[in-house]
Amino acid sequence: MARKGENIYLRKDGRWEGRYMKGRRPDGKPRFGSVYGRQYGEVKKKLVLIKAELYKDGAVPLLYGDGSLHDWTEYWLEVTVRPYIKESTYEGYRRNIDKHIYPYLKDLPIREITSSQIQNAVDRLQSRLAASTLGGVWRLLRSVFTAAHNEGLLLRNPCQKIKIPKAGRRAPRVLTVPEQARLEQAAAEADEIEYLLCLYTGLRVGELCALRWEDIDFEGRILHVARTVQRIQDTRRLHKTRLSVGTPKSDCSVREIPLPLFLSSLLEEKQKKDGALTGYLFPAKKGCRDPRTMQQRIKKLSKQLGMRGVHMHTLRHTFATRCLEHGIGYEVLSELLGHSSPQITLKFYVHCTPATKRKSMDRLARAVQAA
Repeated sequence: MARKGENIYLRKDGRWEGRYMKGRRPDGKPRFGSVYGRQYGEVKKKLVLIKAELYKDGAVPLLYGDGSLHDWTEYWLEVTVRPYIKESTYEGYRRNIDKHIYPYLKDLPIREITSSQIQNAVDRLQSRLAASTLGGVWRLLRSVFTAAHNEGLLLRNPCQKIKIPKAGRRAPRVLTVPEQARLEQAAAEADEIEYLLCLYTGLRVGELCALRWEDIDFEGRILHVARTVQRIQDTRRLHKTRLSVGTPKSDCSVREIPLPLFLSSLLEEKQKKDGALTGYLFPAKKGCRDPRTMQQRIKKLSKQLGMRGVHMHTLRHTFATRCLEHGIGYEVLSELLGHSSPQITLKFYVHCTPATKRKSMDRLARAVQAA
């Protein structure tokens, strides 16, 4: 049988077999059990869950203390983390672990991993990952080791004093007022209300695609954000992805956004034209429109208008910037955007547009001259 990973084999009949020790015989020799599956990942998950059940009640160090980082990480992710996070979050963890952590540390005994080995892995990742991406991988790795330390697998946490490059923060791309006017006119002529909706509500693209007609209160002119759609890994098909509709990014992202009168009227016209009282505002052949389709369309439209660097999130940035330019405070804007706190909003939108800088300098000049 071909072997892949720890005690997982490919049988001649095409199935994968995973073996685990479930006890010892009277003579001291180990007794093994087996699990089977059509896919390697399926068997690996079964083994993790079985081992967790066999060695529960504080005996985790007995099973994983002398094992590899891979052994512990699989237990940590599948048993202690996965039941409590969103599917899309799990897929992100899974991808970062497989692509960026395992290539450097997977087979090392967890109790023997040193700070220098972790620093070396971070330094090598730094050469091929953006600082923000590396920061996410580092936080994930630190969580893995912190949990191991808390469970008693490690006497000390080797993740201390690791040097991580700081992620620079550039001002986001924001449409100028003339650019916004041109885009609005083109969107109206193309009957693509979705771009106007983003420009005047600040919706994320996943929230936009997941909008249903029952989310619109026409009488009160309120838009309810209750779900989002994301493209995630399809565990049933190798190297394939699928759309997943679920709850928004955080609890704060579930929110109500007042609609301008003109936008509410446009939505009513669209509803009458589509003849729909239920279902998605922007449907596809199956379910809702793919966020990738939205991105492709805005890219094509902005290119026709001679605008560079425009994507769906640009519309959200533009909405936030216009709000600040017109005196809407950070606390109100934070609620409209679905941020967890005004500090997050301030962190992202502390920048000034060239127009705002110009107005500020003109006010300063007038004040000095008046004095």
